[in-house]
Amino acid sequence: MDVILGVLAIAGAGAVLLRGMRAGARVLGRGLERFLVRGVADVRARRGDLTGLSDAAAQKRRARRAQLGAVSSLAFWVALGVAPLLTPWPRGLYAGYALFWVLPRTLGRGGAR
Repeated sequence: MDVILGVLAIAGAGAVLLRGMRAGARVLGRGLERFLVRGVADVRARRGDLTGLSDAAAQKRRARRAQLGAVSSLAFWVALGVAPLLTPWPRGLYAGYALFWVLPRTLGRGGAR
């Protein structure tokens, strides 16, 4: 039973690590997107394009919101990965995390992507 629990714990830790790495990649991608959108907004402001400036401001808000969502997702996965180390039963918790291999990646947004 200990061997099975150990294997499941390794699989669970790997699942949380993988999802955390994906969340980190999303943070980097959203940061790049926000940087590019901010540059477009600055160019439109310098040119005096009022219609384009309002569109760019809306894009900046969407990019900021997406980046904050990605950062919160990363914080969640980091906390989930570290939390079992602070408890007296980390192997059992990490073994429970093995379910992340079969659960869809995005539970609240319409299934796996």
